Amino acid sequence: MIRGLTILDKELFLVNYKSSEFEVYDSIKLSLSRQWNLKTLLVPEDIVSCDRNKCLYISDVKGGHQSSEILRVDKNGKLIKKWSTKGDYGQLSVTHESNVILAVCHQNKLSEYSPDGELIGETNLTYYDDYLYPNHAIKLTNGQFVFSHGLKNDGFHRVCLVAADGKLLRSFGGNRGSTIGETNVPGYLSVDANGFVLVADSRNSRVLLLDSDLTFKKEILTKEHGLRCPVRILLDESNYRLFVADYMHGDQQILIFKYNDKRGIFT
Repeated sequence: MIRGLTILDKELFLVNYKSSEFEVYDSIKLSLSRQWNLKTLLVPEDIVSCDRNKCLYISDVKGGHQSSEILRVDKNGKLIKKWSTKGDYGQLSVTHESNVILAVCHQNKLSEYSPDGELIGETNLTYYDDYLYPNHAIKLTNGQFVFSHGLKNDGFHRVCLVAADGKLLRSFGGNRGSTIGETNVPGYLSVDANGFVLVADSRNSRVLLLDSDLTFKKEILTKEHGLRCPVRILLDESNYRLFVADYMHGDQQILIFKYNDKRGIFT
């Protein structure tokens, strides 16, 4: 199962569950260019890239008696740095300051690390009892966070905007569902240059577009576009493309769509 994909220097990097092997593609031609192994990587949960520092970050759950880690590597697989997250694991994003955000799924918090692994701060999502299991989070340039939450057995599934201290500002969604205004396991997020939020609404087989106030705009991708269960999305704005990693019953695929600057999708 695909656990993460990211682009660095026109190359697409892909990691899979319980695999130390990286697949590297030409992001324009979409041809496999090379593969390499990172032996210290056991159970990748996500991968992101930093253009400023020209590196990759991988969340490694590890498992067993080993503590979960974040690994920093260069694009050729050389390990630059790794640090323990002390049992915390989840999906990643990179801030505009080049720090790393870890959405700690089982601890109801967001952790921010420097590129060298120093814990800069933690945002506790404890102002409301219905904050459960953050799936993915992105720090905005104003210091606020947008994050998704809700696992398959939870009743409450939303995308939330919170202040730096975790106080709820706005939200989209509520009770788990499939109608407009509802979500079912909202997972990976992306924010475009206009501040619009793209949401992988995984178990509804769609990608949603919300504005910067988290007001629903439209469904931009659905089952009609071939989606089954989108587990990761990657916005490549420089080339007007949206990558969607999709998985269902052991079969996985990567779908690529053109994302235009008028806030829409066309295949």
